[in-house]
Amino acid sequence: MYTHQSIRLTVLIAALALMPWLPAFAANAAELPSGGGIPEFMGAPPSADSMVRPVDAPLTATWVNELKNALAIYKTKYPTSNFDAYINKLTLVEGAVSRGDRRVVKVEMGAFFKMLGNRASGINESAAEELSNFAQMVTPVREYGISIPRSSAEQYGADVPSSGSAVQ
Repeated sequence: MYTHQSIRLTVLIAALALMPWLPAFAANAAELPSGGGIPEFMGAPPSADSMVRPVDAPLTATWVNELKNALAIYKTKYPTSNFDAYINKLTLVEGAVSRGDRRVVKVEMGAFFKMLGNRASGINESAAEELSNFAQMVTPVREYGISIPRSSAEQYGADVPSSGSAVQ
């Protein structure tokens, strides 16, 4: 009995909350073409930017900048290592995040993690391990579906499916 009352109350509150919007819906319905066809803007073919979604700028400023700052610290901590390729990769990621291009973020961060796992550009092993650990903590891996090489993920206890694909 209580469930029915709460459902009725929820429907009533929702109806009252939507009442101010009804005149706006009615006004927009009058503007639709009378031919019954698809409105002009809906009939257009999908744009090439269908994979691009806007992303909040503060999100960009946090995790990508944290990774860039960590790289700057590691450059001074490990002066014999060459981090230029990693900085270039993060610059590409930063641009993709600011444009909202999720596909490029996924691909480039996957390559970044692969570079760390392979110790690309001859970086120090400790630097690669520390940077990989930090990057896995701050990067929104699940949000972007970024793949982390299995050896690196297992080393740091990341949640990686048995297939070795992207973390879901």
